[in-house]
Amino acid sequence: MAGFKAVVKASSGNPCFIASVYRMLHPDNATPPKGVVIEERVSGEGSSYELVFTAPGGLKELRTLKGGVDEVLKLLEVAEKLAMFK
Repeated sequence: MAGFKAVVKASSGNPCFIASVYRMLHPDNATPPKGVVIEERVSGEGSSYELVFTAPGGLKELRTLKGGVDEVLKLLEVAEKLAMFK
């Protein structure tokens, strides 16, 4: 069975926003759920942050992977709303 991969990317012209997103999400990535591999990348001199979720076992691990992606998207939404009030 083929694996499954999802990528979540946040980009901003404000490196402080990307640094905040990284600090907000990084501790949660220390111990990924069983069957899920999480990689982080900060690139473009701090202008983008990317999370790559991989479930090597395929779709049977999709429920766990979906929960992780949902959590990231909710946190990014909160960070974006807070950035608007600066």
